[in-house]
Amino acid sequence: MSVSTEFKRHRLARPKGILTPLALLVVVVLAAFTLLPGLIAPHDPVALAMADRLKPPSLAHWFGTDEGGRDIFSRVVYGTRYSLGVAVAIVFASALFGVVYGAVSGMARGWVDNLLMRIVDLFFGFPALVLALAVAASIGRGLDSVALSLAIIWWPGYARLVRGEVLRLRERPHVEAARALGVSDLTILRRHIIPFVAQEVNVRVTTDIGYALVAVTALSFLGLGANSPTPEWGLLIRDSRSYFGSAWWYLVFPGTMIMITATAFSLIGDALASRRGV
Repeated sequence: MSVSTEFKRHRLARPKGILTPLALLVVVVLAAFTLLPGLIAPHDPVALAMADRLKPPSLAHWFGTDEGGRDIFSRVVYGTRYSLGVAVAIVFASALFGVVYGAVSGMARGWVDNLLMRIVDLFFGFPALVLALAVAASIGRGLDSVALSLAIIWWPGYARLVRGEVLRLRERPHVEAARALGVSDLTILRRHIIPFVAQEVNVRVTTDIGYALVAVTALSFLGLGANSPTPEWGLLIRDSRSYFGSAWWYLVFPGTMIMITATAFSLIGDALASRRGV
């Protein structure tokens, strides 16, 4: 490899090294928004102030105000708990159920494995967003129904991932040696397989949080999520549609927060995958 080629390779790799710490910083800020919104937000996120209706960004209102005079920055800060909190809950619940389901399927083999995987295939046979919309609409509007509907479509991906990893790992020499010594399948799964599967799951969980956030806000935008005046990011974008021409900040700042958050988790997931050589 020539010197110029090596130099170009390092130049291309450098931004990724910079972006990962920035993504971690974004996650730390989001965690502060979630845990300490009252110390960060300068205004009440739901209190009306019609005298300040649709004011542009200023020192008093960093992100401007909405049609009710409410501070958009404060609503974005408090909305982190709803939008990102629900997304994290969806991914972790889906991962927990999917890991158990996939591990049982991979260890069982035979007709049990076939039956469990056909159920997974059934979920994959439907368009994910359409299925989530149908479930959320049948349950009723609210973040609880959004969380349940998205968890229903999210867990099969983890089940298939874990099942494949279990089938691969159970043929490894250390697993065969443990089985030859009479170690039970449950112990083999807990000590010799799950620790290796957990690394794969961690990468996927980190990346999926950003995707789940986009899905949560999309369902809220479609009218199936939070109810007004809940400061949820998707609902903020939904409410801003009528004012885009006269109050651009109303749409831009919540949308930018969604983009930055999803990108940050995606970068962290890529960094974890790169460290493992995935």
